[in-house]
Amino acid sequence: MGHAIRVLLVDDDSAIADLTATYLERASDRIETVVETRSDAALDHVTDGSVDCVVSDYEMPEMDGLEFLDAVRETAPSLPFVLFTGRGSEEIASEAISAGVTDYLQKGTGSDQYAVLANRVENAVAQYRAEREAEEADEQIRRIFDRITDAFFALDDEWRFTHVNERAADFFDRDADDLLGEDIREAFSQDLGEQFRAAYRKAFDVQEPVTLEAESTLRPGNWLEVRVYPAEDGLSVYFRNVTERRRAQLELRETKQKIEALHDVAARAVACTTEQDIYDLAIEAAEEILAFDLCTVDALEGDELVTRAVSKVVSTDGYYERTPVDTENNLAARVYREGETSLVRDLHATNVVPAESEYRSALTVPLDEFAVFQAVSKDAGGFDHGDRELAELLAAHISEALARVRTETELRTERDRFAALFENVPNPVVRYEIDGTDAICKSVNPAFEDVFGWNEADIVGDPVEDYILSDDRREEAEALNERVSHGQRIEGAEVHRETRDGDHDFLLHTAPAGNGDESEAFAIYVDISEQKERERQLARQNERLEEFASVVSHDLRNPLNVALGRFDLLADEVESDHLAPIDRSLDRMDGLVEDLLTLARQGQVVDDPEPVDLAAAAEAAWETVDTEEASLLLDGDAVVEADEARFRELLENLFRNAVEHGSTSPRSQAHEDAVEHGDSGPVVEVGVLDDRSGFYVADDGPGIPESERERIFDHGFTTDEEGTGFGLAIVSSIANAHGWNVEVVNCGSGEGTGGETGARFEFSRVSVCDESPSER
Repeated sequence: MGHAIRVLLVDDDSAIADLTATYLERASDRIETVVETRSDAALDHVTDGSVDCVVSDYEMPEMDGLEFLDAVRETAPSLPFVLFTGRGSEEIASEAISAGVTDYLQKGTGSDQYAVLANRVENAVAQYRAEREAEEADEQIRRIFDRITDAFFALDDEWRFTHVNERAADFFDRDADDLLGEDIREAFSQDLGEQFRAAYRKAFDVQEPVTLEAESTLRPGNWLEVRVYPAEDGLSVYFRNVTERRRAQLELRETKQKIEALHDVAARAVACTTEQDIYDLAIEAAEEILAFDLCTVDALEGDELVTRAVSKVVSTDGYYERTPVDTENNLAARVYREGETSLVRDLHATNVVPAESEYRSALTVPLDEFAVFQAVSKDAGGFDHGDRELAELLAAHISEALARVRTETELRTERDRFAALFENVPNPVVRYEIDGTDAICKSVNPAFEDVFGWNEADIVGDPVEDYILSDDRREEAEALNERVSHGQRIEGAEVHRETRDGDHDFLLHTAPAGNGDESEAFAIYVDISEQKERERQLARQNERLEEFASVVSHDLRNPLNVALGRFDLLADEVESDHLAPIDRSLDRMDGLVEDLLTLARQGQVVDDPEPVDLAAAAEAAWETVDTEEASLLLDGDAVVEADEARFRELLENLFRNAVEHGSTSPRSQAHEDAVEHGDSGPVVEVGVLDDRSGFYVADDGPGIPESERERIFDHGFTTDEEGTGFGLAIVSSIANAHGWNVEVVNCGSGEGTGGETGARFEFSRVSVCDESPSER
């Protein structure tokens, strides 16, 4: 309603009522009036709360003023009610005051009485409104205090309770109304606690807020956070139960301490030198830090998990000593296979079979590929997620330590193996460090001492070049050292070095020492002196063969051509019985010269072989030979490293030899698989040796007598009066030029083409592979 005062005037005399209304509104601009002559109509205004004050006459026909007051009080117990009556007596005034009227005023003459009435109305309404506002404020405060999540109580300056909300009352286990007005020191004389007393006293004395956190003496085991706010007339105290938070803080502090202790375990694991030491450390940490009573570590050995460490309180029957990793209903085996931690709160609710029926819960953690850590409890729910996290942290430290020990063991084994290799390798090896352009010796192996004639004690610390290199080769060695210093590897560089037996040729290989220092390396010397000498001999042989071929092609071929030309002229001019023998001799001489040229040229070493398809080469060679009625049989296919032209000539000579010396004996069923075949004639077979070390060429002819086998590759040896004896010699020469070994055997008993006889030429030490040249 704002500041306006709405006054209900009740009087059965409407003229008096209207007059009173007029004067009241004149006396105060805040007063607004409502006039009613009937009490029931007037009560409607009271009921709907539209008026701030009732001014009522005493003598009214339906009910008098005091009866009307009773009716108003039933609806509005505290609404200001002024009895304004013309009938004045001490009796009525006393009765009115006893009935609870706000004020009493007797009607008189003159207008001054209305000013007095207006003043009393304003005062009554002002007091009424103040009380209502105070009540509303108290109610609002009460509601606020009730809504406060903390427990709250207020004390006055005499330490008496002035307010207690439900949460505080529940904590005190007292009724809130019973505590109001009671001295807290008397209500809880023994249980208040000196810490809380001191906090209240300090807040009173210094008039500053005080906060503390302490265990309640009223309810031991409960921790309270208390905030005390002082005022001049008392204290406001808020407190809450922080037991869970306190417990969480304690757990967090304990967890932090455990984590720090587990990090110390990681530091201790560094000192462990064996895997068993680490397994024992894992059990010790689980017992002392994680407070796990029953735990084991099972390590992988082959395809089984084998127990390697057990906590002290586990009996020998309380674990499986060996568990195959493929066991389905075993937790440790499953965790190892899957590599994931398992937390089982109740083993009896799973299909897992524990080692002992008393075990109810289990925590199983993999230790990478090394092992499995497992803790069990006889209580269901014996482990929580915090235990899991700490166990996984322990497992991480243990796994890292196991990896380190295993790596160190492998490195130690590798170092021992390398040391043994270094000591026993047949080639000279020197370990050195590049210093500028010098290779400073760090160590040498026994082979180095034997070959170069210097003991390790003599050469270590000095440039290697000073002992095994002549001065005129220093620049070459310095260039190699510079390449090594830049991280390059020397692969088979040909070098010349001084040994105890004189100068030798070596292939030099270098390799980093593997210690992270690029300036350190190994130098391995492979003696190729014999090979170089053989190469020089072969070079001289090739030169002699070339000279021989030149002589044959020039000094023999030219006179022979003249003789052949003259013979043709003579044959045209005369007839003589001597001409035919001369013709045969000249033809034989021409064949000999051609074979000699071929032999000389084919005997040169093959320097750059290439992959050649065996079957394709055989078919091509077969096409260039007069095979008459002979047949070619291919047994499989392969690729050989060869000079293609000379390889074909080798096959051609073998095919020609087989056809010229073949027989017309019946062929086996295998003949029908030949590439080319006729009604009769020999069969020639080409295939790969069973051990794939080379190839063979076989026929089903009469074979070669054992007495002649050692001579068939000799120059000029032949069993054919018309032959030159160089065909198989050229075959041997081509084979030798390739570095192959050739041997001839009789087939016999089903070898070769399947006949009972025949010759078989076997070529071994041949580079054979399955890929065709086009696939490479």
